[in-house]
Amino acid sequence: MQQLIDKAILFVLCLTSLFLEPITTDLLLVLLVALSVSALCSYFEAPYTYILAGAYVAGAVIFPQAAIFLPVIVYDCYGKQPWLLRYSWLLPLLINISRQPALAAAQCIIYSILAVLLQARAQALDTIQEKYYQMADTTREAALRLEKKNNELMEKQDYEVSLATLSERNRIAREIHDNVGHLLTRSILQLGALQVIHRQEPEISGQLDQLKETLNVAMDNIRSSVHDLHDESMDLNIQVCGLIEKFQFCPVKLNFDAGKLPREIQYGFIAIIKEALSNIARHSNATQASITILEHPGLYQLVIEDNGNAAAPRHRREETAPNPKASGGIGLQNMKDRVEALGGVFRIDQSAGFKIFISIPKER
Repeated sequence: MQQLIDKAILFVLCLTSLFLEPITTDLLLVLLVALSVSALCSYFEAPYTYILAGAYVAGAVIFPQAAIFLPVIVYDCYGKQPWLLRYSWLLPLLINISRQPALAAAQCIIYSILAVLLQARAQALDTIQEKYYQMADTTREAALRLEKKNNELMEKQDYEVSLATLSERNRIAREIHDNVGHLLTRSILQLGALQVIHRQEPEISGQLDQLKETLNVAMDNIRSSVHDLHDESMDLNIQVCGLIEKFQFCPVKLNFDAGKLPREIQYGFIAIIKEALSNIARHSNATQASITILEHPGLYQLVIEDNGNAAAPRHRREETAPNPKASGGIGLQNMKDRVEALGGVFRIDQSAGFKIFISIPKER
């Protein structure tokens, strides 16, 4: 836009020089040619602009009237890279000084110098604008990296808080089981001994029976509470992340998009993932693997895949055998048994790498 404004200013200034000469057909033709060449120089890229500007400069040497609109072309020439073209306009300018009236020659020189200054200013503005855009892009990129880093830190913090919470629940469950549960168990055993000793005393025996019943209820409640605490401390996402962190054979990517899974499915998935990672480390030449856990409206899905190829014959032989147990694939058979016990479907695909597909319906 700035270049168009500068050219319009120069063109209007050049038009004032027409008042010093009679309007002829040749002069109008020069006007149209200068306007067309300047417009084409703004539209085309190199090398076409070099040819157009150079042709007009050469024409200005032969036809003195073309020098009237030379400042407009000077603006285009001075903005080009080849040094010969940048200063080629000086030749027709010097040659036509003696051919034109003094006032017209002075105007042409002044307007040409103005064109050089306008082009230098436009180039400086373009440089500043380019630096501004580069700085803006760099700042935006840095802001995005910082935002990503903050999100990673927040996710890691949430993960550590959740892990600490679950660990504390596990600790409380163990404390209750090991301390209070054992004390109640010992009390029940001691009470049983007292019942044997006082079985001939109906009054004392009845009270002991009531006490034993109370202790049994307390024991059942504590057992139920311990199981509830342990189940609440079980988070499948965190458990799988822990398994991946300990797995050093190859990078493993986790895609987890599921809510709270039933306890038996969580335990089954963890056991299957452990066995699958063990198989990858022992029998596969994979360089990367992925674990996907998804919750659909009617089922839970687990997909474990790696990019290992047929270079690991034992791994592939286990999967393709009709009976995994017969060929040493006991781990795979255990996976299949676990899935079938949950009412699910167990499938294997070896078309690209090695994949295990597991689907377990929600209503079993």
